[in-house]
Amino acid sequence: MTKALHNTASAKIQTSRPAAKIAHEADTLSFMHRKGRDAGGGICYWNVDATGHFGKDCDKGHELAREYLDFIGRHPTNGATTLLGCIVNDMCRLRQEERLPSRNHLTGVEIGFLGEVNRYAATMVAVVKTMGKSEGGAE
Repeated sequence: MTKALHNTASAKIQTSRPAAKIAHEADTLSFMHRKGRDAGGGICYWNVDATGHFGKDCDKGHELAREYLDFIGRHPTNGATTLLGCIVNDMCRLRQEERLPSRNHLTGVEIGFLGEVNRYAATMVAVVKTMGKSEGGAE
């Protein structure tokens, strides 16, 4: 009886590992959640209650913005390109539904969130503008 020198019946084929699936932002970010079927499904992009104390609410907004920025920094996918617009849309929707007595459309939470995102954007613009320039900032 002869043995086959190249028996491939039990050979394992090396395949590349599938990329790790990125968790949906609604399952990751604390200020978002998936809506139940009874609510029509979809995503609630802004589920944040304001306390009515502007400074405290601004601090909370800054914290939530850093959470958002960290998420999009770790997961710079095409889905992240529209995420901020969805968040802002739900911010406005939520506050319009509340009919705030101050007649303001946003609370300190939203102002703080948007201010922090703006601060990071402005910082990145400054960094990009200074890249490639000689020391001292001269072109």
